[in-house]
Amino acid sequence: MDVQNKKCADPILEKLGLGRFYHGDKPLVWIADSPKSNKLHEDVASYNAEACDLSQYFAKEGEFGPYASLLYDKTFKKAFSPDTRRGKRNLLNLLNDMLEGQIPQKIKEIASQQLELNESGSKVSKSSILDLHCRDEHDNFIEIEVQIQRETNFLKRLVFYSSQMIVQQGEPGPDWDYDVKPVYVISFARFRVFDDDRPLHRAGILDYETAVRLIDCANFTIIELPKVARLIRKSDSEVAKWMFIFRYLDRLKELPPALKTEKFEGLLPFAKLARFNKKELKRYRYIMHLKWDRYAQELAFAEDHPDFVKKIGDEAVEKALNLVERMQKKGASMDKIRASLGLSNNSR
Repeated sequence: MDVQNKKCADPILEKLGLGRFYHGDKPLVWIADSPKSNKLHEDVASYNAEACDLSQYFAKEGEFGPYASLLYDKTFKKAFSPDTRRGKRNLLNLLNDMLEGQIPQKIKEIASQQLELNESGSKVSKSSILDLHCRDEHDNFIEIEVQIQRETNFLKRLVFYSSQMIVQQGEPGPDWDYDVKPVYVISFARFRVFDDDRPLHRAGILDYETAVRLIDCANFTIIELPKVARLIRKSDSEVAKWMFIFRYLDRLKELPPALKTEKFEGLLPFAKLARFNKKELKRYRYIMHLKWDRYAQELAFAEDHPDFVKKIGDEAVEKALNLVERMQKKGASMDKIRASLGLSNNSR
């Protein structure tokens, strides 16, 4: 089904054919018909609400599923380790799917880099990170970093890390000709980064007027997990399936039909909570509870009281959130909490 570009939200990503867009609650995956085409087509059929009900595959509220989240550091690094046969296969699947349309050829070889740099640019501070030397099917080398990123200065961190990867390629002496290999940063965010409904953003160095890529040395893929819909079908793109499994694996009792393929089933052995010892399981549940519940609490507070949040600074917001948390634990009513914050019942 061909549609004109004007029906999509982002003209730059439209032209590149790289974006995942939404029409209401319906996820659309747009792919360029050809490199020179001004039209885009939708690669999924219209939704059937009954066929897309996945509630039977999700654990009930308050219950734990059999799998750990792929966002958890231990699970992430084991599932996508370039140093094991199965982990390398998982990683190749992830990279080739997430970077399709950005890399000219598929990646065929992967080797991990040393994480540590120096005191001023230490990568030890980052979490769930893979620094990779990769080679494509035409024997071209590229550098890729996959990370689950923190919220503070998120976009500036991406630029900083990509710059480090470029600088690391430098060679001493006057003979180096600055032939920098392309750098790609894939980052999973547990929070909203952009003020839109698209869970996937891809960016590079483009000409403002023509949206033509000027150079391939710095490229970014950002996945905002809170925006990923609780919906997936066999006809959806592989990118959509990856986003779904990163967002919801720990909530599933079993994989829905769309994900029952060798590619995604190969992730499950690394995520089984049954393989965690008692201490590991306790730590995992504590960490994941903090990460998601804290985000949900902050978002709900900000949405319910926008004028109050705008009026006071970040430090005061943090104190207010801590107060809300303490009062909730003591069983205080919402009216009492609002009164403690100096809010009226009409401020919701």
